[in-house]
Amino acid sequence: MTIYSSGNPTNIANPIIDVSIKIDIKALGGRLTLFKTTACEKIPWKYMKAYDDVDPLDYLGAYNADDIQLICCQPDASIMWLIPRPVQSRFIQSLEERQMLFGKMELILNWDFLRSRPKGKELVRYESPIEHCPSVDDVKQVLNGTTNSFSLIDAYPRYFRVTGSGEVRRLEAAIDSVSGELLLNNATPPWWSFYNTNPSDLAGCQGLNGPMAIVVSEETPQGIIGETLSKFSIWSLYITFVLAVARFIRLQCSDLRMRIPYENLPSCDRLLDICEGIYAARAEGELEVEEVLYWTLEEGVRRKDGLDQK
Repeated sequence: MTIYSSGNPTNIANPIIDVSIKIDIKALGGRLTLFKTTACEKIPWKYMKAYDDVDPLDYLGAYNADDIQLICCQPDASIMWLIPRPVQSRFIQSLEERQMLFGKMELILNWDFLRSRPKGKELVRYESPIEHCPSVDDVKQVLNGTTNSFSLIDAYPRYFRVTGSGEVRRLEAAIDSVSGELLLNNATPPWWSFYNTNPSDLAGCQGLNGPMAIVVSEETPQGIIGETLSKFSIWSLYITFVLAVARFIRLQCSDLRMRIPYENLPSCDRLLDICEGIYAARAEGELEVEEVLYWTLEEGVRRKDGLDQK
């Protein structure tokens, strides 16, 4: 009963306990972080008062409310924009070189979600390039101080699903995306801000107009078997126990009939000694001794067969 209770894979809730979001800009000369914040609230879905405002198309109707959370982040970054002017100038030049080679720049958005399980895969990441990037000229004007913001259209999916095995995917059938305005606050020191431009998101986040997302964190099984399934998936469990362990047992049980004369029958040491004596007498040319040993062997085998039949 103890083994069964510890190995019984009962599913339990596995909510998100920590969140961070980051936006990087990539050029031929490297990669810089524009915006990053870890100041995000995690609101359980069951405490939401107006589901229709946040999920108007009812994408989440088939999911358990205990597994859904609304993530609302502050618009201001938790890190400063402390890039020296020479590095920034060289980076702008690298952006122009990338545009000449590839025709566009690249912005990469990262969501990091932290959960309690499965062990070894507590931290999961969603990383994706922003499809509708602004032009290099728009970014240059912000970095040079001519303007202070540029738009990010369809920056990232609005709905995420974190699987029990530790993968982040876009929620099936949900095509909604989040757009925003990335703004550089030219204070001392400067910092970036991301403002969500979708008015329906502000109602659910209770005034927080920064990055937001709706996350479905699937339940994970507990116990020894459950943790193994969550960490290594069903295919790894099959390979380990079915192929490896079963093959070992098969090797131990194969060719049992070849071991019957030595393991299941009475001792054959005397008959083996007679056979070795016959071989030695033949090698020395003692044919009379060989014949005597041969008839002795035949009589011994006949007696042994009689005992086995009884």
